[in-house]
Formats: sequence, C-alpha cells, structure tokens
Amino acid sequence: MNTINVGGAPIAVREIGEGRPVVLLHCTGGSGGQWRGVAEALFANTRSGDFRLIMPDLHGHGKSPCWTGRGPMRLVDEAAIVSAIVEELGEPVHLVGHSYGGTVALRAALELPAMLNSLTLIEPVAFFLLRDGDAEDSRLLAEIGGLADAVSSGAVTGDFRAPMAGFVDYWSGAGTWASLPEDAKSALVNRIQTVALNFAATISERTRLSATQTLRVPTLLLQGDRTRPIAKRLIQLLMCSLPNATLKTVPGGGHMAPLTHAAAVAEAIAPHLVGRHMPLIPFLEHHAA
Repeated sequence: MNTINVGGAPIAVREIGEGRPVVLLHCTGGSGGQWRGVAEALFANTRSGDFRLIMPDLHGHGKSPCWTGRGPMRLVDEAAIVSAIVEELGEPVHLVGHSYGGTVALRAALELPAMLNSLTLIEPVAFFLLRDGDAEDSRLLAEIGGLADAVSSGAVTGDFRAPMAGFVDYWSGAGTWASLPEDAKSALVNRIQTVALNFAATISERTRLSATQTLRVPTLLLQGDRTRPIAKRLIQLLMCSLPNATLKTVPGGGHMAPLTHAAAVAEAIAPHLVGRHMPLIPFLEHHAA
C-alpha cells in the first residue's frame, strides 16, 4: 500500500501487476480492495504483464482519511486523485469507475480528457444528469434525494443503522442488510458521514448532460440486467450523449456486479482495456476448463 498527497490529504493506493496502467475507482462505502475479484479474473485471463492496476481509496474510505473539511467536498476534489496518479505516472491511463467511483471517473474525464486512453463507467450514480430530464427523471431524482436525506439526517442525529440499512437494501435488494455479518454492518455504519458527503457531491454537481457530448474518449458503459431503474436510466442518458460509447450488460448482475459478478465484469472490460492491440485468452474457454 502506497500513499500519494492530494490537496494535503494522504490517499492510500493499492497496486498490482505491470504493464499498461489502469486506475479503478470504487463505490461508496467500499475501498480499492473491492476490485480484488476483478483483478484476479483479469490476470487469470490475460498475459502476465498486461495491466498495472492502480486502486486508490477515495476520501473517507479504506485507509484514506476523511474529507479535510475545508469547504464542501465536490466531485472535482475526488477527481484530483486521478489527476495526481496520472501526474505521478507521467502517462495517460485507462480509467474504470463503479457507482460513485464511476461518477468521479466521469468528472475526471471531463476535467482532463487527454489523460485517458479509455473510460469504463459501471453504473455511475451521476444523479445530477437527471436534472434536465422528463417527469420520470424528476421522480427518480426525488427518490434518490429521499434516500440521501435519510442518510444525512442519520449522520447528524446518530441514528446510523436505519439509514445505512436502507442504503444497502436500495442498491443490493431487500434483506441484504439483515444478511450481512455484524463486522460488515459496523464498517458501513462507521462510514455514514462519508456516504452522506458522496450523496451531496453527486446531487449538487452542476454539470449538465450536454457537457458529455464533447467527451470523445472510447467509453464502455456497463450495467447489470437486474439493477435499479435509476441506474439503467443514467446509463441510457450517457449512451445517448457520449459520442464514442459502447454498452454492455452483465447477465444476472445488479448494481454491485464488480463484487457479485467479478469474472463477468472482467470479461466485459478486458477487451476495452486492450483495444485491438493484444489478444486475450477467451474467458469462456478458461472458465470451462
């Protein structure tokens, strides 16, 4: 585990492998460690040395400290982590983001598109893109706003567990919270303030959907076929707006597909990361062996 300095904060970064750099950004409540299964599948199915996976812990997650408190946390502040990594590497990267990490990845791509070789967005929770939509978009925005308000209220009052249970069940299905071991529940409860900050950053972002029309980096949009309507709608909006986007669906996957369907996610993103430059060992052959 290494650390990089981003705006005075020590950001923890995991690295594995050698080769073309791939930065992976995790979801709210997670850490760089969430990519373990995807990394194992990638390295099992590609030639050694293809990828150098770089997995930072975003502010308030994993080994990275909570937000500094010097003003409200914005997506651009999280995107600065990507910029710092690229600056340290001295070369463009492939950028992959899931959920909140996907939203940060989108913001980073809009900030500095030249720093990317490719972009992969796995169900980005870019709720702000719903702001200019139709009546159903307004309903979805109000729905997620209610969940955000419950988390923020719980963070202030000390009623941590109920809103975090609602948060987990919203994205992973009813009963998921109840099935979690106590240590996992405690870890999530301890991150409620960061979850509230992430909601605030995504909902208050002022970027409009039209801004993504200028983003010409090759982009893969990845969704699970059993995910939430709001996640599917955001993917649909981006698919219609991004000029160089491809859509793939993970069969049987929900919003947490990088954790629940890691091999399928790796199968989907690997060709996008290597482009036409390097053949892959077929995933289906590997898993059938």
